[in-house]
Amino acid sequence: MNQQPQPKYKFYPSILDKYESYLHTEREFEGFFNKDRETGEYKRSFEEMEAEALQSLIDAINRVPFDSEKADKGTVFNELVDSFIHRRRSDRVQMRGDTENDALYAYFNQRAFVFSYRFVKEAAEYFKGALSQVQVSAMIDTCYGAVELYGYIDELRGDKVYDIKTTSSYEFGKYAGGWQRHLYPYCLVESGLCTGIDSFEYTAYLLKGGTERMPVITGTQYPEVYKYEHEKSREKLRRHSERFIEFLEAHRDKITDKKIFGEL
Repeated sequence: MNQQPQPKYKFYPSILDKYESYLHTEREFEGFFNKDRETGEYKRSFEEMEAEALQSLIDAINRVPFDSEKADKGTVFNELVDSFIHRRRSDRVQMRGDTENDALYAYFNQRAFVFSYRFVKEAAEYFKGALSQVQVSAMIDTCYGAVELYGYIDELRGDKVYDIKTTSSYEFGKYAGGWQRHLYPYCLVESGLCTGIDSFEYTAYLLKGGTERMPVITGTQYPEVYKYEHEKSREKLRRHSERFIEFLEAHRDKITDKKIFGEL
């Protein structure tokens, strides 16, 4: 049995996404929301946006805590769906159901959310029979040494991988640049957990509600499916990892959390 090399770096999908976002700061600078509709002038300079994107990436690498109601809402929805799929209580989210009033009360991180009971139940039915929160990892070779890719798959059923997304706005292709669709199937196949993966789906939920006027959260599902090709994803992951490694080494003095360098 071949012994796996000791990784020089350890990457997970959201940090690869964060680096991708940093690389494309110019898109945000040129985007609709950075231009005054009347004058056409830029609201913020490119230098300002680049500095902010750089700091945001460094903070993510260093795992600096941040508070986000939007992120908490997504976490709660994911936990509720998994609880319904597997008919079990969550150990992270407190919940109480009220089927008569179509309400599912959830408490997490000192925040309270009210979801439509029917909405969560229907979402869970879509993933019926899936394995949830599947931990995966696998090595990939780069010109700078071995990288361990790792993460948790939201839902896995047969030869299809699902990643649940919650959003307040949606248009098809929103998640095309995401790295989950390459990394998770790659890890499954490369580690031998699966012989092959056919496709990856970002299951997006456009949420509405959660306000004083409309307290109950419901939503509409938008599946975004991508065919998986192992060797193409391997090459994409290798190239992106090498570029990210170059960034990490250039900014090593700013990085305090050494796990990304393969250190505990």
